[in-house]
Order: sequence, then C-alpha cells, then structure tokens
Amino acid sequence: MRHAGETPAGTGESFVRVLEGALSRAECRAIVDRMADAAGHPGSVLRRSADVVDLRLRRCREHTLDDEVARLVVAAMVGAAREAHAGAGEEIRLDGPKFCSYAQGEYFRAHRDRSGDARDPDVVRARRLTVVCALNDADPDGGLPVFDGGALILHVPGSDGVMEARPVQPAAGSLVIFEAGLLHEVRPVRAGTRYSAIAWTFAPAGTEPAGHDG
Repeated sequence: MRHAGETPAGTGESFVRVLEGALSRAECRAIVDRMADAAGHPGSVLRRSADVVDLRLRRCREHTLDDEVARLVVAAMVGAAREAHAGAGEEIRLDGPKFCSYAQGEYFRAHRDRSGDARDPDVVRARRLTVVCALNDADPDGGLPVFDGGALILHVPGSDGVMEARPVQPAAGSLVIFEAGLLHEVRPVRAGTRYSAIAWTFAPAGTEPAGHDG
C-alpha cells in the first residue's frame, strides 16, 4: 500500500491517513457487483442505543455480503489499522465492515462515529479510528461504475486552529483512516452510485476511550 497523504497524530491536527492500493480495482469490481446484486436496506443511525432510519441525517443503503467477500476487506483494514496503531501495544479489534451505497441525491450529514452517550453500546463508545474503503470513483477503468459528487468531508482544525471542511476523494481501493471522534460527512451524490465499506477499530475491554458526542 502507498501512503497518499497523512496528518500525523500529536501535531495539533486530527489524525488522517490515506492509503492507496489496499484493494485492486478488480477486487473492488467483484465487491461492487455483489453489492449491486444484494437489495440492501436503508442505512440507519444510532439513537440512544437503537438503530433507527433518519432520512434527514442519512440516505443510503447497507448491503449484507457473504463472509468470503467481507474477509477480503477486513484483511486490508486490519493491516492498515495495525500500522496506524503502531506502538500502541494492544490487540487490533475491528467493528464492521458495513457495505454502503449512495445513489444520486443520497448523503450522510455531519456526524461523529464515536459516541459519548452512556446508553450506547460499549463498542461504539470505545471506537478509536474510522476506516473507510473506497470501492469506486470517477474512473471507469476496470469496469467499475462511476459517480460524481459524494465527497467525504473531514472537518479538521487548520494551522490557525479554525475548523476547515477538507474534502477527500480517494481512488477505488484506497483506505481513509481518521479519528472516530472527528466530525465528517458524505456530500450528496450528483450522479451514479458511490460504493464504500466502513469499519472502526475500538479499545479493548477495560480501557477508557476519550468521550465525544456522536
């Protein structure tokens, strides 16, 4: 995997890393084809420990894929997460992945993936890093479906401390890794369908994660 860009942790800015080539375009195509064949269900959000559909906040579909496909994505995510957690001296635990598609006009409003609500599951409150795998992009190479819009926006502090909306539009097969407490969003898709997988690393039992509203 090649590091396309990184904002190191501990520099006053939130940790953000983009790794290209985690999956090949052929692997992405195989996953996207499986997702297109699976009808899926409306994407949900967590509200007081319950998964609910809130179309004001999130419009997309989640797809259930077989274990063989999921293992391919998990292997890439765990490898990248282990590198991101280098020096932490702890086991890497992964919650996910979820496979999501955003059709034209669909979005995910600004939110955080780590919760500070004591009513939410421990695994959500203990999330450390969010790992997003882009499965297609604006390039039809490899037979992948293309889409326009749907940018991942990370709200990060700039050099002057003022929050900036920083767009990230990774190539298919890339991983985007960032702190689970970071405010982020998926902008509306203008054309086509955006395919991605998402998972989270979380703290082992007995550790105390930093609290964030989410």
